Amino acid sequence: MQSRLRMLLLPALCLLMIACACSRRPSSTADVPRVISPSYVISVAPFTQPINASQLITGHIPDNQGRIADEQLPSLDRRFQTVLNAGAKRQYKFINAIDLPKDLTRFHSSEQPQALPLWVAYGKKQGAQLLLVPQVLDWHERQGSKAGVTQPAHVRVEFFLINIANGNVMSRSVFEEQQEGLVDNLLNVGTFFKRHGQWVTAEELSEDGMRKAVKDMGL
Repeated sequence: MQSRLRMLLLPALCLLMIACACSRRPSSTADVPRVISPSYVISVAPFTQPINASQLITGHIPDNQGRIADEQLPSLDRRFQTVLNAGAKRQYKFINAIDLPKDLTRFHSSEQPQALPLWVAYGKKQGAQLLLVPQVLDWHERQGSKAGVTQPAHVRVEFFLINIANGNVMSRSVFEEQQEGLVDNLLNVGTFFKRHGQWVTAEELSEDGMRKAVKDMGL
């Protein structure tokens, strides 16, 4: 009887051990801690928005892509600068948007991402060691007010850290969210109260993506 009981328990114990091991495994490369030496100066490019596939570093253009107004991009740059400088233990070099070459946003006929070499060349021109490239992939502004909306904000922002010496993407962070009310999803109760129970703007929502990037990429 005891032998039979041990035979029944052994598979269950094995499954439990496998489950525990899987729970400890990072769900994506963004969960793997990265350590970037403080001796590196990270150059930070201005926010841009790719609007066709050839302007991408990697990935794809969302269907029915929402566009951000050009005049709003500098506001994102300032917000990102504040996030990076908060408790920073490293040096950042923030590149002025007027230094952004036009060929980074030129139109190509190719449907494949081909912007990485352009960003590497841009980084070399700026004397960058590591280049942090923030991009807006999708942008839908809140329709309504902080008290109530007919359409909540929805953003997708992506961040790329490029090693200029070898031309490789060291890490990438992706954030996409459409704000939901507490009634729609009880699982977001923590986020709901963090935002004081208010409907945020797309720019305010994007700041969560900036903070996620700092954590994901070890900035």
